[in-house]
Amino acid sequence: MNAPRGPARPSTRRVANSGAAIAALAAAGATLLLFFASRGKWSDALIDSGREWIVPDALSRGDLLYRDVVYWFGPFTPYLHALFFRAFGSSFRTLAIAGACGGAAALACLRFALGRVTGRREAWAWTVAAIPLLVFMPNAGGAILGMGYRMWHAAGFSLIAVARASPPWSDRAVPRRALLAAGAFAGLAGLCRTEWGLAAAIAAAVAVLVAGRGVRAGSRAAAAALVAAGFLAVEAGGIGLFVALAGPAAVLRDAPVLLLHLPPETSRRLGDPGAVPWIPGLVQMAYGALTLVSVFLAVELLVSARREPDRVRARLARLFAILIALAVCVAVGGSPAGGMFSGAPLFCGAAVALGLARPGPTGAALAGFGTMGLLASHRRFFFLTDGPYVAPALLFALVCVAGCAAAAVASRPPDVRERLSKGLRIVVGLAAAAAFAGRIAGYRSDDRVEVPGTQGMLSASPAVAARITEIAGRIRNGTPSGAGLVVFPEGEVLNYLARRGNPIRHKLYLPGYVTAANEPAIVDELARANPAAIVLWPRPMGEYGTGFFGNGYGGTVQAWIDGRYEAVPGGAPGGNAPRVLRIRASRPPESGK
Repeated sequence: MNAPRGPARPSTRRVANSGAAIAALAAAGATLLLFFASRGKWSDALIDSGREWIVPDALSRGDLLYRDVVYWFGPFTPYLHALFFRAFGSSFRTLAIAGACGGAAALACLRFALGRVTGRREAWAWTVAAIPLLVFMPNAGGAILGMGYRMWHAAGFSLIAVARASPPWSDRAVPRRALLAAGAFAGLAGLCRTEWGLAAAIAAAVAVLVAGRGVRAGSRAAAAALVAAGFLAVEAGGIGLFVALAGPAAVLRDAPVLLLHLPPETSRRLGDPGAVPWIPGLVQMAYGALTLVSVFLAVELLVSARREPDRVRARLARLFAILIALAVCVAVGGSPAGGMFSGAPLFCGAAVALGLARPGPTGAALAGFGTMGLLASHRRFFFLTDGPYVAPALLFALVCVAGCAAAAVASRPPDVRERLSKGLRIVVGLAAAAAFAGRIAGYRSDDRVEVPGTQGMLSASPAVAARITEIAGRIRNGTPSGAGLVVFPEGEVLNYLARRGNPIRHKLYLPGYVTAANEPAIVDELARANPAAIVLWPRPMGEYGTGFFGNGYGGTVQAWIDGRYEAVPGGAPGGNAPRVLRIRASRPPESGK
């Protein structure tokens, strides 16, 4: 007779709990090590980071978004950060705190979403892997300090929206509150970025329709309408409030907040292949997806070889075929810079197909998350140069990969299933450890130095950091307190260090933000504000398909500056060096016309 199994269960549970506690402590320790290794090197001192500070800084001082600050996106993120500034002071340290809080919230949303498509332990393993891979992604792609705050917030809301939209339902039991809540979370995503909100509403509707398979068509349409109603109530309510406060023109005309009036300088980039041509790009997508498939097949082979020896040869043949396909992908498309990230859209598509074929709430969740991942991956489809490092879209790819892996495990025989699941958890854990180690090594090898005055939150090469400090000091000492400073095309860290605000509505001067249509308005604002100092910091605009500010675009604004400002003596010599500082000439300014 077999010994009773009951007494062994508490011991097994204690062992499992101890292992989970050790894993949690290890993840927390690795996160702390990574934070201190990466501190101040998450973003560029001149690109993107200053814009993320200057907009909420203006709001925290009483300016009204859209009316006093031209802004392309929804109001949620800048006002959230303005609250942080009012509570903790306007600084890059506060901005990093807000980013860390946003990243932690996004991880919580990711864990909640993963719980819809995979097991509890697997969900935690994938969430931990997202910390080094996504939250600490370098080059402004991560969550702490970079260019994607509004996308991180939108992604968190979108994860909740799809998760809430995937419970089972019937004609007699329609989860109206859950569906309205799903739409409302999609609306919150839209108040971060309109296109993300629309994508989340579509993905939530897909999840609802898949969850309601077998329900009458009229009921399914009514359920999808509940999602749309929740979305419109939040999105229209939030945007409508600012239309009333700032005026319709400020919200609907001056910037494409609702994707209206998109400047041609921006819209024509959508057809630009950018980083790689189409065929090699598609092959690189296949490379990323096949890499993960090969890992799964290798783990399956290892854990099932003894239990299913008759299937070893077939599995070896499949794995060998995948490896051959990977070699062909490399030969045709090269090795993608994004590695496995390049395959994200294909896994999202696979999740949609799997969700449509699988009944129940898990299938609905997979279809919804896959749809959201596909819609959020639009930049990768066009192979725009910043596509691989925009991390929030990859949160949905992680959910889709985890869901596809869980479905594949569930299709295996029971005696293989547990061993395969455990083997995959080990692989994900090892991948997370390798990602932590790689990120730490990468950040430690970064030779940038702290930019003085930024509380250690921004860094640059020694020469650039010294130049930033010098120019900020000259402006601070050479202009009266409260005077205005405008930096073209970007570099708002100078406003921060010089303690001089930007007095005009337009606060970013990249291609698309400065257009042939709005240059006269920018000139008028400059003429009225009469800033005491203007800095022209040479910044190549290759990713926008143009040259420098004033030479390739922005010519009207540059001509106005040349007619009214003169270079301050001193500074680094050389036409390409730089950092041309211009201070108001002694003669009175003329009309901006």
